[in-house]
Amino acid sequence: MAQPRLSKLELQIMEALWTRGPCSVREIQEQLPVRNRPAYTTVQTIIYRPQIRARGHIETEGRENRTQVFQDET
Repeated sequence: MAQPRLSKLELQIMEALWTRGPCSVREIQEQLPVRNRPAYTTVQTIIYRPQIRARGHIETEGRENRTQVFQDET
């Protein structure tokens, strides 16, 4: 069975992680195109969704100071 496709925003988030490596929600949000950039909380919601984590795309790497850091699971 084929894996579900990523939405446009999910793909942009993953591209930010692939390009930059492990980073926080704020860093991911700042990597997205300025035009139509989603709000911080929107990016945060996408990252914390169980669906994207269940697909094996994002995992929590750890914390830097008080900021949670995420990375591509591959």
